[in-house]
Amino acid sequence: MNTATLDPAAYVVVAQVIHGPHVAPILGEGLFCSIKCAEIGVRELARSIGEREEGVTFELECLGRLVGCAVTRGGRVWAIQALASHELPTLG
Repeated sequence: MNTATLDPAAYVVVAQVIHGPHVAPILGEGLFCSIKCAEIGVRELARSIGEREEGVTFELECLGRLVGCAVTRGGRVWAIQALASHELPTLG
C-alpha cells in the first residue's frame, strides 16, 4: 500500500530586511506543501530581490532549513525563509 505523509502545515516564503534601510516584508508567491518544496520559493525570491536591487545572493542552512540572503547596493541585507502557517505572526 502506497501512502503519502503530508506535512501538517502549509509553507509561505517571506523576505525581510535584517540590516539597513527598512522596507515592508515581501511575501513570496504561492503556498508550499513542505519545507523541501518551499526551498524553490526561497531561491526564486532571493534571486528576484538580488536582481531588482542590484545585489548578490547566497544560501545558508539554519536549523535544517534553507535561508536565502540578498545583500544589495542600497545597503540592505535581506533574509528569505519559508515559514509554516503556525509560525506566521497573527494580526490582532
